[in-house]
Amino acid sequence: MTVTDELIDRLSSETGRRLTERARNGRRRALAKISRCCVVVTLDGQTTREELFDHTPTIAQILDRVGPDAFVVSIGMRRRPLRERIRLALAAE
Repeated sequence: MTVTDELIDRLSSETGRRLTERARNGRRRALAKISRCCVVVTLDGQTTREELFDHTPTIAQILDRVGPDAFVVSIGMRRRPLRERIRLALAAE
């Protein structure tokens, strides 16, 4: 029984897709570990404050944290400082 070139090409492309997806998932997990979600809110339209979440919050979670009278100005991802990342890595060992 011989293995055809067509079978080898198909298996090779499937393996490549799996490895690419695995790498993509690994990058997503790594980015999630070094980043936090930053929600900027205001109560009076003049001053703002930042609320940091470890995971992307739902609207209900934001409402619980900032209250019903606050206005959301922006939501974005902010990287953790290098010192904090090093401390987290040491704590994980």
